[in-house]
Amino acid sequence: MSNSIEKYKDYMESAFDLWVLDEEWEEFFGRKPLLRYHSMKYCWDYVISKNLKRIVELGTSRSFVDGAYEGCNTNDTRYWQPTNPKVWDWSAGCFTRVIGECIQGTDMTLDTLDMAQAHIFRSHYMTKDLEGIRYAVGMSEDFLNSCEEKIDFLYLDTGDVTPVDFTAELHLREAKIIIEKDLMSRDGIILEMWLVKNKTRTFQIMERQNCQYHSLKKTDGK
Repeated sequence: MSNSIEKYKDYMESAFDLWVLDEEWEEFFGRKPLLRYHSMKYCWDYVISKNLKRIVELGTSRSFVDGAYEGCNTNDTRYWQPTNPKVWDWSAGCFTRVIGECIQGTDMTLDTLDMAQAHIFRSHYMTKDLEGIRYAVGMSEDFLNSCEEKIDFLYLDTGDVTPVDFTAELHLREAKIIIEKDLMSRDGIILEMWLVKNKTRTFQIMERQNCQYHSLKKTDGK
């Protein structure tokens, strides 16, 4: 089992340095908030402690490089630099690659789904050296409605930053399906990204499930 969360800690911690000044963190939060590394570590430590197996990612890794570099969000495989993680799309998390590395040599599985064929193509290309990952193109609601196995660790990252209303409503519909179909395992955990408009309502729905819930928002919000 690889400890890739620690391996890539510095990249996750500095992911927004190109986009947000220290003064801006101070202005909006009073300090620099905890970033993605802390949420990822919290969830992964929990997964290990509970011996969880099935991981599902709704909304796959979609870019070979961060938006600061040429080649962002293109299908041109020349831009994927597997030995140069500095340019990877850390502001988006690189969940597929990081968790994909973490499950190597284990009996854990990762299902990653996206509505865009191009995104799945890129995700698969970035993780083609890894085992235990299954890729699917489709709508998250359809996937959840057809899901027959319990989910242990769910990363909910569908939609885009804008329009906010569309993504928030989508996450709310996904949450309803999860609770109505009782999809999470008894000790399951959910990591959710981009909660905005319906955060309170979605959280209330998730509380009905006997599972942990951790909201990342855009910068973890702590």
